[in-house]
Amino acid sequence: MEAKIKEIINNLSKQFNLRKPDREKLKKIVLEDYRKRFVHYGEAVGQVSAQSMGEPGTQMTLRTKHRAGAKEFSIGSGIQRAKEIVDARKTIKYPSMVIHLKGELARDERKARKFANNLLEIRVRDIANIKENFEEKKVEIVFSKDAIKERWLRIEEVIDKVAEKIKGRVRKNFDKGTIRIHYNDKFSLLKIRKEVNRIKNTKLQGIKNIEGVLVVKEGNEYVIKTRGTNLKAILKLEDIDETKTISNDMFEIYAAFGIEAARNAIIKELSRVYGEEVTVDIRHVLLLADTMTFTGEIKGIARTGINKLKHSPLARAAFEETIKHLMEAAFLNEEERIRGVVANIIVGQPIKIGTGRIKLMMKG
Repeated sequence: MEAKIKEIINNLSKQFNLRKPDREKLKKIVLEDYRKRFVHYGEAVGQVSAQSMGEPGTQMTLRTKHRAGAKEFSIGSGIQRAKEIVDARKTIKYPSMVIHLKGELARDERKARKFANNLLEIRVRDIANIKENFEEKKVEIVFSKDAIKERWLRIEEVIDKVAEKIKGRVRKNFDKGTIRIHYNDKFSLLKIRKEVNRIKNTKLQGIKNIEGVLVVKEGNEYVIKTRGTNLKAILKLEDIDETKTISNDMFEIYAAFGIEAARNAIIKELSRVYGEEVTVDIRHVLLLADTMTFTGEIKGIARTGINKLKHSPLARAAFEETIKHLMEAAFLNEEERIRGVVANIIVGQPIKIGTGRIKLMMKG
């Protein structure tokens, strides 16, 4: 590995025209730092990492942060977000994306805002008030002109699109922004209610799950921050810079790019969450991410995740559902080799870490 480091430094020296004394000085600094990172034989890296991340976690606050002053754009932070990541929860409380744009869209705020509004998932319930009169079997849909204008829509197009999906007799009034529906006797009250619910959920535009958008300037470009995620659909759009666009949903990243990308997402998110309040050695975060992803899938640190993969019946029983694990091990005739830390502690033997890895032999 040291030879590889020297080779990299030599290549960088040629690239940046470093003189020999400077090159040797750089090598010395890098190699000294590299050697400090070595782990001593017998060091309990798993336990140290768990303590390193677990103890500061108890000091982290239960809170969330808001995006760019907009209260409706919350991002997970504190112990809640850390727990979501470590448990590998598929449904997260504050899903969000940062979408980077290409070309003129990234430089023109107005065009970026128009593009962002087209991403927003809009359903009839978001821009209209629906009044029901079951006695006369009539329904009135009153559209909010302000809500339609805010979303860069045209009221005529919206009304026509909704009217196409209605099965009853329809009267449209573009000036007042209303649709009046009259259902005949063939429609029962239950059927009318189902129809109304279907109309409310009619999608008018946008991408599924994108519930809010916010355009902000970062450096020299405008980016779109979203409430809600749909990475696969977003990446299919031509004007998106797919090399920079990110989601905070690691399962979406896993589905789109694979396990290595998901591992990097876990590292980045945990580093962000811990970095806001406490300092944790990045190697401990890396070890946790490796443990969660080494099988090729994302596994949480839970009884249904990593604990289920342990070969030791005693180690599985020590976490949760003790009786269940011991009964299953007995039923399947499993063998306990007492190699791990937990198993050795349970049976009262020295654990095989630190000084427990050393055997002293004396000749008589």
